[in-house]
Amino acid sequence: MFNNSDQKTFYVSPQVMKPNRLRSTSRFAALWLALAIVIPSLSQISISGLTDKTVYMDQVTFTVVNEAGYAYAARLDGNAVADGTPVLVNRVEYHELSAFRTNTSSLVVTNQLTRFIVRSSERGETENGLPPWTPYPTIPSATAEFAGASLRILVPQDFPQGMPIPVVAWVENSAGHAVRVNGTVAAPGQASFNVKRGVGSGFLSGTNVSATLNYLPSIGGLTTNKIINIETKIVWTEVSGILTGNINWPDGSRIAITNHVVLASGATLTIGAGTIVRISPGVDITNNAAVIINGTRERPVVFAPITPGQPWGGFIMRASEGSVTGTGAIFTGSGAVPNWFGTGGNPSSHRKEQSLFYCGGNNVVSLTDSAAISLAGQLGHAVAGGTFTLNRFLMQRTTTGGEFTGASFRVNDSAFIECPDDSASFVDGDNDALYLWSGTHGFTNTLFGFTKDDGVDSGGDGSGILNYQDCWFESTFHEANSLSGTDKIVHHHRSVFLNCGQALEAGYNGPTGNLLGCLATGNLVGGRFGDNYNWTYDGFLRVTNSLLIYNYHDVWGMNWADWTYRTTQMDVRSNQFTTADAVWPANTAWNPATDATQLAEFFNGPAESPVGIGFALRTNRLVAAALTNGIPIRLSRFSTNVVSVSYTAEASSGPLASGTLVFQPGETVKHLPLSIPNPQSYELLSVSLSHPTQAEITGLAQVFTLGTNATPAVTVLIPFSTTWRYLDNGVSQGTAWIPAAFNDDGWSNGAARFGFNSGNTGFATILGFGPDSVNKYRTYYFRKQFTVESVAAFTNLFLEALRDDGIAVYLNGQDFYRNNLPAGSLAYSDFATNASDNGGIIQSATLPLTALVAGDNMLAAEVHQNTAGSSDLVFDFQLTANPPPPPLLLKQVRLGGQLVLYWNDASYGLEEAAQLSGPWTLMTDGTNPQALDYTGGQRFFRLRK
Repeated sequence: MFNNSDQKTFYVSPQVMKPNRLRSTSRFAALWLALAIVIPSLSQISISGLTDKTVYMDQVTFTVVNEAGYAYAARLDGNAVADGTPVLVNRVEYHELSAFRTNTSSLVVTNQLTRFIVRSSERGETENGLPPWTPYPTIPSATAEFAGASLRILVPQDFPQGMPIPVVAWVENSAGHAVRVNGTVAAPGQASFNVKRGVGSGFLSGTNVSATLNYLPSIGGLTTNKIINIETKIVWTEVSGILTGNINWPDGSRIAITNHVVLASGATLTIGAGTIVRISPGVDITNNAAVIINGTRERPVVFAPITPGQPWGGFIMRASEGSVTGTGAIFTGSGAVPNWFGTGGNPSSHRKEQSLFYCGGNNVVSLTDSAAISLAGQLGHAVAGGTFTLNRFLMQRTTTGGEFTGASFRVNDSAFIECPDDSASFVDGDNDALYLWSGTHGFTNTLFGFTKDDGVDSGGDGSGILNYQDCWFESTFHEANSLSGTDKIVHHHRSVFLNCGQALEAGYNGPTGNLLGCLATGNLVGGRFGDNYNWTYDGFLRVTNSLLIYNYHDVWGMNWADWTYRTTQMDVRSNQFTTADAVWPANTAWNPATDATQLAEFFNGPAESPVGIGFALRTNRLVAAALTNGIPIRLSRFSTNVVSVSYTAEASSGPLASGTLVFQPGETVKHLPLSIPNPQSYELLSVSLSHPTQAEITGLAQVFTLGTNATPAVTVLIPFSTTWRYLDNGVSQGTAWIPAAFNDDGWSNGAARFGFNSGNTGFATILGFGPDSVNKYRTYYFRKQFTVESVAAFTNLFLEALRDDGIAVYLNGQDFYRNNLPAGSLAYSDFATNASDNGGIIQSATLPLTALVAGDNMLAAEVHQNTAGSSDLVFDFQLTANPPPPPLLLKQVRLGGQLVLYWNDASYGLEEAAQLSGPWTLMTDGTNPQALDYTGGQRFFRLRK
């Protein structure tokens, strides 16, 4: 049997991804065969702290209990763990514990499988059974990736002075398709902006004092030139009210819409090339007519707010007569009303912000060579039909592309990106590029991604057919394409899925998903049947002739309705996986040496070219733990070549580690683990990349860790999972319980996490919930005393709370924090205002010290239900105190041939000068630490806000 007495804790960092670790009982097939006698257990092996098919928050500790007369062995996810000793599991994902017991007299072996999930309290159930996923930042493409392409710019030829000038950039091949490259469009005297997979947008300064702006943008060695006439004397034609008949705004018009406009039924509005439409804050265009936009690539029509911070409304088309068609249009700054949907008689939606195009009937929106960028709200919404025909169209920086029911999309060579932005922060808020409830849709050569939720959510219960041809999905927190509903059929032909939570997910109800000849690499999951909830799954997933390589799970079929791997609802064959998969024998293992050429068909640029490489981080600052967890290094895209790069870790005392990292064809991310004893003991430690082969260092080339004394530590005043006084008897306490002097000796005492749900799982203390399922207790009360030596030691407080549904917090009798509850005095019977996240997301706030006192403090909290029959309740809480910032310091460390400067306040920038008297210039890089070569003449440095 197994000897596991030396291993007591199972932990794998969420940052270290291993490809294709298939979570199913089949993983243990070899283990079962290795045992000579295995008899299914009739008497249960005792495992304390763990229950089969249970979800635990953040961590769980279990013990395989030893009984006399038996020998034990246990494996967690295939790795041996100790029996008879507590085992901590804090790896967030789905786990399988196989326990074996041998009768020492009869030698009969029994076994038991326990399945469980450790869930991240920050992410909640949105990623049940999966490690938390944050997309890696893009890496700029190597210059060679741009070979044969051209840069096309959509920007006005004439524009009013003082208004930001919108500009859209496309990197295209000779066929007019976007080349999937990353980079920065830069021009002298103008702000730069990023291109993601061949497309991007930004704004040029509108304060140019010259009569002309000579715009010279460049990216990846590609350049172009645009002359923009800056207008200083503009005559605006003011428009408002009801417009009837045939309205013509000629070429070059300057239209100021000063109040709401209604285009009457039967009217036609024709807008000429080069027209600028300036719209006052909150103003809507109610469109019951035909709007025809005759812009061009050279002279687009622009719809814009007076200033970026004062958004206008949108096109409201409540009747089917309304349409917006045309070419060469740029829309920016719409979406004035943040709670438009669900209020004022408007329909509900997954998100509430006003949309640029609202379609209440079978409306038409048809746009070519156009863009909708930097909107305050959504792109569109359709409640019962609508046709959207988009060619060479960009949507970028919106809250979402919007929700569409019964509509029809016909989209070519377009992009739907950044909902609402490309950053590392997690938001569970339906920030999808598109949410397609039902209807028939077709997309070709279209980019989706860089969203906080899904690329395309083919969601809801509706039916429909969706076809994707040669599309590209990248950098979504959750699914690239999630499916749900009945009779919803989705086909992907030659789609690319990269850096997403899950590529294609056939989720709840009965959708059918098809991956046909696709590539999925560098994702958390490639093809998935089921999703992260416990709903019904009657659909089907088909994956054929595809490359699913270097994903955490190449293909996965676990669902949480019955905790089974649904192989009967999956057809997975004739694919290539990272490694051979015993569950799916009709597939082969990826062989980079012989199979690399297959990757070329998924990239429409020079497939054999070198690629970009760099640290896949958004800052050059690392915490020391990242060294052992593994520093992510990423390529700009998958390559047909073997790519390598050298690395060196060094401190001021000299090199500490070095080596070479090798990427096989198709591999896009690797993690560099460094075994450096006591990395916190170094004042500054550097890890740098050099000497790439088949690659160019285009991203971050050097990152740093600072010693433990670099930043002051926070003080935990009330930790998560601590003990509280609580009351759960359904008796109103009024307000007398809030002051610190209240006597709570008669209350119960227990440890957080408090609550209840259908299975009463994931809680340290189960609360009473009321007389019956219809009439639950409405409010629960909690009190916690803590001590502070000196208030002067802190600058502010940081609160973190898990609550379901609403919470009010009081510190020393003073109102401190509310979430999902109104301000003012609360009654026991008051309901929370919503229950959107089931208490699975940590709510946080930075708060002042005004109520904190030296000595004993009392924190009181009341948690309210959303409805009388609410099925669950959650409470856990943490309070930390932040120390005062240290004095401003600029420090220097010598690393080999470099001088590294770093400072402790990010609000300051580093300036340099050749002479102490100046002139001083701000260093354009802006990174902190800042590495400089010693070579050259004398230089001076200073910090300045």
